[in-house]
Amino acid sequence: MHVRYMDTDMVASVDAPKCDPAVIAALSLDALEDGSIEILADENARQVQANLAGGVARLYSTAN
Repeated sequence: MHVRYMDTDMVASVDAPKCDPAVIAALSLDALEDGSIEILADENARQVQANLAGGVARLYSTAN
């Protein structure tokens, strides 16, 4: 499971977009039922996973 922030007490002070925990829970259960081995729960997680294909250095590069 990869997710950036879920709207929980733990990140209440974080000023960033947050996912609804109920949506993440439903998505997770569906993915587990389907046999998924990796769950990319939000756009940020999908972008990080896609960038990892280019190597970790790509995640920190300021060049496009």
